[in-house]
Amino acid sequence: NRDMKATFISREINTVSMTMEITAEEFENAINKVYKAKRNLFTVDGFRKGKAPRKLIESKYGKGVFYEDALSEAFNDNYATALEEIGYEPVDHPDIDLGDQQVESGKGIVFNIKFVTEPEVDVKNYKGIHVEVPAAVVTEDDIDTQLRSYAQRNARLVTVDRAAGMGDTVVLDYAGFTQDGEQFDGGTAEGHRLKLGSHEFIPGFEEQLVGVKAGDERDVDCTFPIDYPGDRLAGQVVTFKCKIHEVKEEELPPIDDDLAKECSEFDTLDEWKKEIEEKVLANKKQQNENRAQNEILNHLYEETIIDIPEVMIEHQIDDLLRNFDQQLSYSGMGLNEYLEATHTDMDEFREQVRNEAEKKVKTRLIVEAIAEKEGLTAEEDEIQEELKKMSVQYGVTPEKMAEIIGDDIKYLKKEISGKKAIQLLTENAVIEEVEENSGSDETPEAAG
Repeated sequence: NRDMKATFISREINTVSMTMEITAEEFENAINKVYKAKRNLFTVDGFRKGKAPRKLIESKYGKGVFYEDALSEAFNDNYATALEEIGYEPVDHPDIDLGDQQVESGKGIVFNIKFVTEPEVDVKNYKGIHVEVPAAVVTEDDIDTQLRSYAQRNARLVTVDRAAGMGDTVVLDYAGFTQDGEQFDGGTAEGHRLKLGSHEFIPGFEEQLVGVKAGDERDVDCTFPIDYPGDRLAGQVVTFKCKIHEVKEEELPPIDDDLAKECSEFDTLDEWKKEIEEKVLANKKQQNENRAQNEILNHLYEETIIDIPEVMIEHQIDDLLRNFDQQLSYSGMGLNEYLEATHTDMDEFREQVRNEAEKKVKTRLIVEAIAEKEGLTAEEDEIQEELKKMSVQYGVTPEKMAEIIGDDIKYLKKEISGKKAIQLLTENAVIEEVEENSGSDETPEAAG
């Protein structure tokens, strides 16, 4: 087909070689486009900036003054079409070689291109995978645990005349001092209620208040964690001077019809228990489904051999680091501060997350391969539903969301078809319920 831009040459493992042809007319159009965008950057005597004809600019600054940018323009305008024609998708920037071609106006260009593509994946025996999950059974203990948590939330604090133990609440004043006796900002409070064992304060603080009584004064020595947000106190030894006013304990309300009326829409404890039982059972069934999916994906991960291009793993590591940096930012810390605090350099940290990244990439490739093999695709109404959910999250209209996503809609489609593939795997698995203690307690982490 003479209209086609691309010619496929070869695929060696995961590297594709191809050529892409740009006609003389297309190259000329690209030069003109660059000239119009950049002519105001050139000065030619007798012309105001941006008004000099192309020929005069080329005459003064060199015939090829626009060629380099025009090559980029022509490449970018045609590369996506060329890729569609040969049916491969790159996972990284391509290597481009013009060989010994003479680049000039009036001539066409042939780009020699090499790029890394996703590996070919052959997933075998993905139906009928055997997994074991704990039997979804609700015990009296399960129901009692739920009831106790409601009672705890409705507990009231009563003052006691005894020494404080873990789980008690102490009402205290405290003031924090550095080793040189200087009182530091943010380390002082009066009448503060602290539940011992809540881990509200830095490690070691609450443990040292076990045994205090109302009226006691106590110095508590602590070391701020090395990764404490902000570098001022990180790793420093400090002393908190504490004055105890009261020791309080939780008094739980009785678990009866009154608590049912307080915490549920039911009038009796028995009715409430039935609802709790249904919720606990539904939760256990959902956990089992998640566990089964993880087990299935883990099995396929172990059984499938894929030659994954290194660049795909590096890109996944980049993603993991970006996500981790974002999580750290919620505590006022960045990735670089974290690395300094933990005495880790970036290369070491990248190595630490390499296995997780490799597992995510490989599992995603397996799921996508199954979706493709089974002809599972994202329907238009499913895409719109996902866009709607995302638009609510970001506070924009679904139309605006689609605009923001742009070409990345292909990743959303893959995510939808991937979910269908995981559902298919689960529906076709042999899921056996076993007694709680006879199966493994480990839940392999899903990577995807």
